[in-house]
Amino acid sequence: MKDIADHIFDILENSVRAGATEVQVVLSFNQKRFFCEITDNGRGITGNEVTDPFVTSRKERRVGLGLPLLKRAAESTGGFLKISNLKGGGTCLEFEINLAHIDAKPFGDIAKTFIDALYCWPEVRFSVFLREGKERKLAIFDSKKIREIVNNSEIKQKEVRDFIYNSLAQELKKIGIDFQFGVSLS
Repeated sequence: MKDIADHIFDILENSVRAGATEVQVVLSFNQKRFFCEITDNGRGITGNEVTDPFVTSRKERRVGLGLPLLKRAAESTGGFLKISNLKGGGTCLEFEINLAHIDAKPFGDIAKTFIDALYCWPEVRFSVFLREGKERKLAIFDSKKIREIVNNSEIKQKEVRDFIYNSLAQELKKIGIDFQFGVSLS
């Protein structure tokens, strides 16, 4: 996985494979540290070997590299990866990457990640929030609300897709996440 967006998409896919119907993502970026929290209402995680590349629940292959690669990417920059089951079902995954570190991966196109999720899994509600400060969260994307406004045939139109993408990209830029220009560490 070449960038953070690839890791986020992999986690979203894991949530969907675990039967999640709702996935919430909280992003923050300040003081050169990128933080991401993804919670879902899927089956949760069984076992504590989820970061072992040779342990996977998939039937089509015997290795699962997504979480081990994310763990390495985060920890190599002084960051972390935490995974826990939620009471009542579901999973919470948190990771942090120090983007000032020489080994840090670039953001990639995080806005496109959520647009792709919207199209790949129309039955799943994806909500994205920006965290400002310790507690305040600002909602910037909700696939359920989008689908209430725009029907399936309209959502496939390039103009509609571009509008959703550009709106999301603008919100991400507000906290310093910019795919086109990279990250400003000043």
